[in-house]
Amino acid sequence: MHMKNLLKEKLAKKDYVLGAFVASCSPTNVEILGMNGLDFVILDMEHSPLGLETMVDMIRAAEAYDMVAIPRVYTIETKLMRRILDVGAHGLLVPMVNNMTDAKYIMDAVKFPPLGARGMNAGRGPRWGAYDHYIQEANDALFTMFQCETCEGLRNVDEIAQMDGLDSIFIGTGDLSLDMGHPQDLKNPEVSAAIDKILCACQKNNKIPGIVTGSPEAAAERIQQGFRIVTIMNDLGMFKKQSQLQMEAVHALCSAE
Repeated sequence: MHMKNLLKEKLAKKDYVLGAFVASCSPTNVEILGMNGLDFVILDMEHSPLGLETMVDMIRAAEAYDMVAIPRVYTIETKLMRRILDVGAHGLLVPMVNNMTDAKYIMDAVKFPPLGARGMNAGRGPRWGAYDHYIQEANDALFTMFQCETCEGLRNVDEIAQMDGLDSIFIGTGDLSLDMGHPQDLKNPEVSAAIDKILCACQKNNKIPGIVTGSPEAAAERIQQGFRIVTIMNDLGMFKKQSQLQMEAVHALCSAE
């Protein structure tokens, strides 16, 4: 079985892709999102108790619907990133990449020689030891995303965007605005200028710009701005919102009688 970069294939066919953060550690939620037609999911290890044994089933659920599963790691520790790739992850989202030292360290961990120093394995990634063409295909197919979400990362984004092997820079608007002193104030002129700077760095260096959003209106606005990888929900946030709306609707109907 040949590996391929499904997210790149999707982006070659359309202007943007839509995805969701999954923090529930639930393969079922991944399956439902795939049934609904999302292009990708971010499996959030950074802010959830998600482990590898559950993650592999979440990846399988995504694959059943040709949906790309990209874990977000909680550290740039080499062994963790390699184990995630060994279980068959389609890419990695790495938070708080602040400088070229971080960027080079990550690439060395996730790419096989000559691009990096990743070692061979007989796990799910190489289809249980089916090594034919695997090394070259894995280097090409891995979708690598760095998050820009600190003032230091913002200062260095033009240099980071030149990194060979990097596919996308994804803006963590919450942490970026927090680090800039304007938490969640995305309309603040300084925050808006920072987002524009990251977008321009991506476009200048042929990297795919990505961003998190929290509503259909915000997603459409970012797509029109030029972002091509857009998350539109968090599964737990959506569950919380919809369950509250259902409960409030019942109370309202009962009160009206």
